[in-house]
Amino acid sequence: MYTANIADTVMFRNLGKEPSTHLQTLKKAVKDADTEIWVPVAVYHELSDTRGTNSPANPYLDTAIEEGWLRVATPLPGDRGEEFDQNAGVVEKARIVADEFLNQQSKYPETNNWRDAALVALAVRLFDENTRIRVITHTADQNLAKACARIPPEFGYYEIKSHYYNPPQTAKADFPTVDSLTWDGV
Repeated sequence: MYTANIADTVMFRNLGKEPSTHLQTLKKAVKDADTEIWVPVAVYHELSDTRGTNSPANPYLDTAIEEGWLRVATPLPGDRGEEFDQNAGVVEKARIVADEFLNQQSKYPETNNWRDAALVALAVRLFDENTRIRVITHTADQNLAKACARIPPEFGYYEIKSHYYNPPQTAKADFPTVDSLTWDGV
């Protein structure tokens, strides 16, 4: 069974830009765990540097993408502000439900919650597209960790675990390990 790992923006901010010994440790752990790190497009763009260029460069993720141990998911469906549509696809529904959950929990509703909801939607997409998969999410946002653990089961996907790193700096020691990336190590 394949274990997919999905990481939030803050995880990479804590590991640093290339060159980074923390990213190199994560690369080795990913290889040893025989997995990949997934990020939604929203995370890629949030970490990108667009100053002075026509196309974004991402000092946190581009090297990992080129080396093949990190994947940016294709864009997710849905737009913020759309009403919940019973006929929408499961991924779009999951993102809307996650956005609403995060808005209810947040002191600042609707700030980054749509982008954060992309982690939940990506987990649901991976489940929906693969029959033999487990998902582990990694975030330093407590409400997002709760959403990642609670919402996919509402859509029938139970093989999910969510790692919450508090304080976020613990990602430098805890996130880039084989144990944090494998199901048995959870």
